[in-house]
Amino acid sequence: AGALEILSSALQPKELWDESGRWEVYGSELMRLTDRNNREFALGPTHEELFTIAAKAMVRSYKDLPFNLYQQADKFRDEPRPRYGLIRTREFIMKDAYTFDTPETQPESYKKMYDAYCRIFDRMKIDYKIVRADVGAMGGDLSEEYQALTDIGEDTIVLCDGCDYAENLEVATTKMVGDKDKPKKLEKVKTPHC
Repeated sequence: AGALEILSSALQPKELWDESGRWEVYGSELMRLTDRNNREFALGPTHEELFTIAAKAMVRSYKDLPFNLYQQADKFRDEPRPRYGLIRTREFIMKDAYTFDTPETQPESYKKMYDAYCRIFDRMKIDYKIVRADVGAMGGDLSEEYQALTDIGEDTIVLCDGCDYAENLEVATTKMVGDKDKPKKLEKVKTPHC
């Protein structure tokens, strides 16, 4: 998809997380440590802060945009309930990618990555759905997840058999139709965009 591969440090200084405002926001899942000089660090649960530093070094003008950086690297999260061997572990390898765009180039960059992930999962013959998800500590306007359809895991997704609607239950939109106190006989009800 035209991305450039880099490798960021797993050990991240507290100052970077303070600058982004996420040192406290990330909460107890952030694995923190102190070196012999009493400087605070975190083992990276994600790498937005470090990718932003790399992007700052690369961008001098809007003409340097768009570009995409990615890595496959260890992540560390103090998961409250580690289990299943692959799901919810405290250390795991994650492939993450970050695009740096102008508002005009962002939709095309997003589509390239969207299509790349679809090709990967299709080749692997993984039964998956792309669902709208909570943006979490990362923030932003949109988060989509590729969810493998399986009986194990912690996420519950809401799907429609008649259309492409798919959302993580955490963010699924609903709309009250009719009187909630009076049960009605089962019927199809139009709920556009919900």
